[in-house]
Amino acid sequence: YGDVEVDFTDNWFVSGAVRFENYSDFGSTLNWKLATLLKASDNVNFRAAMSTGFRAPSLHQANFNTVRTNFIGGQAFEVGTFSNDSRIAQVLGIPELKEEESFSVSAGFTAKIPDANLTLTVDAFFTAIDDRVVLTGNFVPDASTQALFDQVGANRARFFSNAIDTETKGFDIVVSHKGDIGDLRLTTDLAMTYNRTLQVDEINSSTVLASQADTYFGQREEFFLELASPRFKANLGHVLQADNWRFFIRNSYFGGVTNPDQDTSGPGPATNPEFGGKILTDISFGYNLTDNLTLTVGSSNVFDVYPDPTPAGLTSGNNFIYPRVTSQFGINGRTIFGRLNFKL
Repeated sequence: YGDVEVDFTDNWFVSGAVRFENYSDFGSTLNWKLATLLKASDNVNFRAAMSTGFRAPSLHQANFNTVRTNFIGGQAFEVGTFSNDSRIAQVLGIPELKEEESFSVSAGFTAKIPDANLTLTVDAFFTAIDDRVVLTGNFVPDASTQALFDQVGANRARFFSNAIDTETKGFDIVVSHKGDIGDLRLTTDLAMTYNRTLQVDEINSSTVLASQADTYFGQREEFFLELASPRFKANLGHVLQADNWRFFIRNSYFGGVTNPDQDTSGPGPATNPEFGGKILTDISFGYNLTDNLTLTVGSSNVFDVYPDPTPAGLTSGNNFIYPRVTSQFGINGRTIFGRLNFKL
């Protein structure tokens, strides 16, 4: 690998890098990066970057094998997850895994307002991933493959596969302020992020399983990718600090999500339930007992906020009070902690 950094002027900086690697698993890969920074004034900078990248399949994606019993509609099925070099994968035309490849571009600016003690950063980004590794849905046997399914003791089979291409777009905004209140120092940070990931182009499916092409990346998998994680999140934090103590409070907003399992409890057609956005509050107080010893006590999710309750009629049959497969921030509720820091 190699990189070059050049200051074309006192206000314009450019860097570039290239890297070549060879892997026994999937061969060679060549990736590059180009970035630039333009200093528009003493308080305003513009920046941009673009790059390519890759991710090799993980160990469990390449080698994991298991058969487990799943209850679907009250009926037991033996569902197997098989590696791509297994006999059943070869017969069904599931190719061996290869690396994911990506292209990314980002642009933004940073600004300082000295008179107001404010700093601002804004960045927008775009990332495209080709041959993304996903876990397929459950394939069912037909007349030509039933004997093979019987040999491995499964009624259904699924695999990790380079089945889809995706695009992610989003932005980050951070505003920071520092000020004094008498002898105290108050620091405030507001951070917001939004991102959206979508599956694009055609699904890369096996010709043997052409009739089950939707199983490669079905509606449930699509919901996991696109809607099961919050698209928007924001944090507003404050730190009030004196010589010997420090008080911290942060409010975090987690945007809403959509569950991939349908709700059949209503009188109308089944729907995918939505779980609304929530605000969680964290606080802590730290005191310097000595120059080298600090005691901190606090609470995460101090108001004991939980996700919206799970509908009773989910098609997954999961009888959990709170969503298990889509949860913006976990279901542990309030936690209280104490921490003692010692430095030499």
